[in-house]
Amino acid sequence: MRLETSSWTDVDEASPTTALLPVGSTEQHGPHAPVGTDTFVARAIANAADRASDAESIVGPTISVGIAPYHGNFPGTCSVSAETFRRYVRDVVESIADSSVETVVFVNGHGGNGETLSHLAREMTAADEIDCEAYLWEWMRAVDEHVGHAGELETAVLLHLRPDDVGDPVAGDAATWADTVDGGVVHQFTDAFSGNGAVGDATDASPEQGERVFETAVNALVSFLERVRPADGDEGRETRESAQS
Repeated sequence: MRLETSSWTDVDEASPTTALLPVGSTEQHGPHAPVGTDTFVARAIANAADRASDAESIVGPTISVGIAPYHGNFPGTCSVSAETFRRYVRDVVESIADSSVETVVFVNGHGGNGETLSHLAREMTAADEIDCEAYLWEWMRAVDEHVGHAGELETAVLLHLRPDDVGDPVAGDAATWADTVDGGVVHQFTDAFSGNGAVGDATDASPEQGERVFETAVNALVSFLERVRPADGDEGRETRESAQS
């Protein structure tokens, strides 16, 4: 069920024990993809997994602005500091945890959020004042192929989900994310290595390919939910501890 379209009595009656919290970004995605790409994909995967899973789950409101200062030289990009992002997400989870929810899964669609969400998940799981466990899940890690920035796979998923919002796919001015050399970061901003903001070649992307990738990601999230969903007894605790390791 979706929190945004449910009444409080619906939520009270359902008493969900697992919450999926989509986390995206509002940032440039090359000349052909919308700035809401990461948000759209995270939300769609969370909703699809919620429908497909046997977990007693609910999809929370999407966090649509994340940590993306390195895209800031491109118009349309919005970003917040890591401190603001961390505090805001923590507050949202604390409010969710003050209910029947025992497990929160961040469904992340933006790589720049990952490090902060990973640390936050561990911190909140260990916190005595928060009565729930938190986990990070990222669709970019759930698929076998490399996901570039507005590259072939990400564009294909968009063509499957929101074809009317995608322009003519283009090749990025960078084949790979090229901000590190000799183990150090040399490019602080994306436009320093990709003039058009895209990384990878999206010209061969297709809706059919996007559907396959999307289904792979959804199936992976459904499987992950089965691993971390609340369970009674020692077996359930062991399952959740294994997923965190």
